[in-house]
Amino acid sequence: MSGTTRNEIAIDEPPFEAGDIVVDREDDSPSEAIVVNVPPIVATEWTVNGRGPLASDNPTYPADDRVVIVIYRTTLDGEYPYYTGGYPIPLERSNQDDVTTYAFPSQRLRRVGTLSPIEIQISSIDPSPYHARNFTTAQNGDFVAEITERGYPDPAPLVRRCDGRFEIVNGHKRIWACHVAGFETVPCHCAYLDDETATRLWARWHLDTYDRAERSAARHRIRSTLGSRADEILEDVTPKM
Repeated sequence: MSGTTRNEIAIDEPPFEAGDIVVDREDDSPSEAIVVNVPPIVATEWTVNGRGPLASDNPTYPADDRVVIVIYRTTLDGEYPYYTGGYPIPLERSNQDDVTTYAFPSQRLRRVGTLSPIEIQISSIDPSPYHARNFTTAQNGDFVAEITERGYPDPAPLVRRCDGRFEIVNGHKRIWACHVAGFETVPCHCAYLDDETATRLWARWHLDTYDRAERSAARHRIRSTLGSRADEILEDVTPKM
């Protein structure tokens, strides 16, 4: 049988995803924790404050085991109550918010479940400030009918918690279709992202699908919002011509 063994974790194959519910195999009465980040580094490269490398702190696990960052559920519910996975919580964000996270070698953790999307009132969801595309029922009637029959969009849209409301990062058309279908709520994955990270993701996922006029409008809005910081983001996106 070919493939990666438990002692040969490939750095490009995360063993868990953001939103996985895990427990510590070494705890006799473990509390649930949520995976919030799986940085592309191994245990020898992660330093535990005051204790040295994560690998040295966990000598019974492979030194090249992948690092997994978790937040215990009780803390997550208080600090990031809408988080469902869908996208990692950036380490810079949890550090800035002074939220306690824990690093584990992946093989010390056991998955017991995965967070589900949450139902959000459509009236509480705002489009991305860069969104520059209009949808019509004439062009998307089959799409609306499909969602109406299914009862929910698939996959779930990704939103971020932003100033007491929710902002679409990916899934404008799906949320629009739910509105047209008469739904009051829509199941969404919810992440906690700063403006720059949300902009980078939005640009990566949308600009190359826009036509010339839509792309021009969106790029102008990004520059108006982020100023000089927009240049790096826009340079990373190569739209299809």
